[in-house]
Amino acid sequence: MTLYPETRSLALSHPGITISEQFPFRIGIPRIHSHFPAHRHEYLEISFILEGTGYQVINGKRHSLLPGTFFFLLPYQVHEIFTESVQPLRLYNCMFDMNFLFLSSALVTGLDQLLYMYEELPPSVQPEGDELDVFKKLFADMLAEFEGDRIWRNHFLQIKLLEVLIRFDRLRRQEKVSTSSPDPVGTRSIWSIIRDVHLRYQEPLTLSGLAEQYGMSPSHLSEEFKKHTGVNFVHFLRDVRIRHACGLLASSEMSEIDIAAEAGFGSFRSFSRTFRELKEMTPGKYRIWHKNSRSRFDSE
Repeated sequence: MTLYPETRSLALSHPGITISEQFPFRIGIPRIHSHFPAHRHEYLEISFILEGTGYQVINGKRHSLLPGTFFFLLPYQVHEIFTESVQPLRLYNCMFDMNFLFLSSALVTGLDQLLYMYEELPPSVQPEGDELDVFKKLFADMLAEFEGDRIWRNHFLQIKLLEVLIRFDRLRRQEKVSTSSPDPVGTRSIWSIIRDVHLRYQEPLTLSGLAEQYGMSPSHLSEEFKKHTGVNFVHFLRDVRIRHACGLLASSEMSEIDIAAEAGFGSFRSFSRTFRELKEMTPGKYRIWHKNSRSRFDSE
């Protein structure tokens, strides 16, 4: 049996950070002294190296990290970072929800292709000269805005994030295109389905129902889920529902029975059993644990 790293949720991985429900977003400047262990997450991630050298392993493939390297990571990709320089890797790290690409496509047509074109175009670029200065300024502006509370904060961040992504896509299209021959139509379908599950997790979704809706065979859809998320459809849907339940336990006073229904479980017994399997504690204990974790953060 293959073991996969924990899938991290943007809101729940960082207690104490205020994140807009409409625009989940976080940016910071972490330091990696030697190694950041393998993990994956349900959100998109971009990074920009400021100091140090090293490499990042994504789904088993190694990519160099140098000052100025910009990286774009898809949800559910297993990745880890290794530092090779004497000084730690210091980088801007920015995380945001996958829906940002779909919603922003109403303004910037085709922005969601950042998901679909991943296998055809490089996941990183190395801007130079004036373009490098622009990237540095954009990330510095986003960090300053994120740490403040000025009016139009979220709108400002979204505009800057759009510019970063557009500039990245322009640069990477100048790089050598992979000689592989991926299936762009199939890739487009699976990311649409993954997004659909995130939006419709409360419904009684089934693999066969989604396969029929998207004109695919259940066996092919099952293979695509495993390829892109690391788990089969049943486990993926279960994980999405539990993460939403965790968010409700952490941020509301809803009863556990209501949360079970809100998260898409057919019964409280099923919810409670699944929650204990994944979190190794009851929903009630999780709520207390998260409350105590938040209190410790606020007191520091």
